[in-house]
Amino acid sequence: MSEPGEHPVIPRLETGIPNLDAIFHGGLPRGSVTVLAGPPGSGKTTLTQQICFHHAAHGGRVLYFNTLSEPTAKTLLYLRPFTFFEPKLLEERIRFIDLGVILRTKGLEPTASLVMEHLKQFKPSMVVLDSYKVFDDLASSAEELRKFTYELTVRLMAWECTTFLLGEYSADQFEHPAYSAIDGIITLKQRELSGEQQRLLQVIKMRGTSHSRDEHPFVVTTSGIDVYAPGVTLRRKRLNAQRSQLVSRLKTGVSRLDELLGDGIPHGSSVIISGVAGSGKTLLGLEFVYRGARDFGEKGIFFSFEETEERLRATARGLGWELDREIDQGRVRIVFIPQPDILVDRHILEMQRHVESLGARRVVVDSMSVFLHKIEDKRIVRDKVFWLANIVQNHEAVGFFTNDIPSGSAQHTRFSVEETVMDGLILLSMEQDGLKRQRYLEVNKLRNTGHAQGKHLMAIGYGGLRVFPRVDEGLSQVEPVPRRPGGAPEAVPPPSTEAKKKRRPSSPKGKRRK
Repeated sequence: MSEPGEHPVIPRLETGIPNLDAIFHGGLPRGSVTVLAGPPGSGKTTLTQQICFHHAAHGGRVLYFNTLSEPTAKTLLYLRPFTFFEPKLLEERIRFIDLGVILRTKGLEPTASLVMEHLKQFKPSMVVLDSYKVFDDLASSAEELRKFTYELTVRLMAWECTTFLLGEYSADQFEHPAYSAIDGIITLKQRELSGEQQRLLQVIKMRGTSHSRDEHPFVVTTSGIDVYAPGVTLRRKRLNAQRSQLVSRLKTGVSRLDELLGDGIPHGSSVIISGVAGSGKTLLGLEFVYRGARDFGEKGIFFSFEETEERLRATARGLGWELDREIDQGRVRIVFIPQPDILVDRHILEMQRHVESLGARRVVVDSMSVFLHKIEDKRIVRDKVFWLANIVQNHEAVGFFTNDIPSGSAQHTRFSVEETVMDGLILLSMEQDGLKRQRYLEVNKLRNTGHAQGKHLMAIGYGGLRVFPRVDEGLSQVEPVPRRPGGAPEAVPPPSTEAKKKRRPSSPKGKRRK
């Protein structure tokens, strides 16, 4: 019961569909009448049956009316492959009734009477009419259909039944007589989205609910319907004022890279690692995860869309790393998703589940440009990048997102929007120097951190990456790193202006410097 002055809380019903309750901001209003509209094969029946079995498994009672004269045996035949199907729930908790014969022979009124008779006998808490569009074909007029729909929904509401009316309705039929008497409209369809052919679910209307109005991709698997709504489920968590002032930082553990990063990378940060093919992006990400596990005991996860786990393990062995040991002991996890299998919204949520289940403090996505390569609209790219950054921030991890840029291009990222969303940008480059090709690393951006400027030499060899910080590129902002036994020397501050003048060679006598 709500307190005086508070708004009354509408009782909610869990659907059992992953992420669908989040779209409704808490679940389906109990006792509501909802139309599920969509073309044949769009997933209406599977979605509804999954909700029904979930409801029955939690103590509810369901009446499922078929109007297409499909025998119950055939309905059950198509249901059996789904994992949500529970034969023991039939008859006692879920009952399938065929209305096809009485509809065709006797019309709407006797059918309504038969529905009410079953309601009185079975006392369900959920009712389904599949397909309700058959009533359109049998009604003699729109007025008759409106009257029938109104009387039926009033009776169902009196019995406090949550009801679903399934129909092959399209968007241009939303002035249907049935819609004036119902509480919600959910549409299911299929079209291209983000460069992919996807099934899409959209809540057009739901009384008493501040629901998401976006189109949400979903898939049908042996587990049933799985809806992907990262825009709803990956909201950025708010830190309280005390925690926001206590910024903890992370050291990468990569040779001398930390000398360029000042106090370290703030936890919750996402850093883009950009460069052309072959510049060392994958190796930097892999070493970031490996050093974190080996040297700091921090769990890390590496999402790969190009290299398999075995190839990454082999690469690590070739560099002398004991990555196999860190994986076997559960400190590192490699998740390989083949590029042709990428479904962006689906895999964003899978990434979130992996990060959460492992408790990862280091996250690498290799590469973000491959992951988002099907998306042409930069506005959509920005949204997806924001959700990826949310995963990292919500788990107070540090993320490295490798990014391929075209050779010879002046741009720093593939889509030219990523760097505005994420917290840091590290550029890897290669330049021809005589007969040699030199590698360079540059910290272009790192929010809330005083970092070194300019390009610094980098080499790749046995043991991993080696960075050679320049002493004349603004390292004064960076705390010196004390010398350790057998370790690297501390960073040398840049020379003063006077020192530079003294060091500058003078011109020979009698000759002018050109």
